[in-house]
Amino acid sequence: MVTRSVENIEFWGNDLALDFANTTEGPDKDHLRTYADLVTWARRAGALPQGARPGHGDLERARALRAAIFDVFTTGGSLRTLLDFYADAVRAGTIDDGAFAWKGRHPDRPLWPIAVAAVDLLRSDRLARVKQCDNCPWLFVDASRNGSRRWCSMDECGVHVKMRRYRASRRG
Repeated sequence: MVTRSVENIEFWGNDLALDFANTTEGPDKDHLRTYADLVTWARRAGALPQGARPGHGDLERARALRAAIFDVFTTGGSLRTLLDFYADAVRAGTIDDGAFAWKGRHPDRPLWPIAVAAVDLLRSDRLARVKQCDNCPWLFVDASRNGSRRWCSMDECGVHVKMRRYRASRRG
């Protein structure tokens, strides 16, 4: 098993906002240890263009957005916090060559596309398909035909759950 880091963490959420929420696996496994980790993850996820150079930022703001996203999609809480980030993102945007974009070196720049993605997901027909893995805290959009997906990844959590069941049945 490979140890996860911002350089190799999987994008199993099927949505930018959920993938961002999945950068933690509980209080002891936070993959965003520094602001540089946030920038690296945002580039990998496509939230920050490769050439963009945000200023040095406050990782606590990123963690607050991440917690709000997790709370909104698991319990319906923290909507105000998410909407505040969303409003900041919209205010900071501009129309460039007919497309909405962000420019400059603002430290929250990596967070803006994430906040917009979260609100877009809330407003979409995919909201009913947002689930939490049966084996870990990760969130994902269930894109299966019948909506019966239970794990963030069959290769990771699904295999572990099935293996535990198999071993328990062999013992019993």
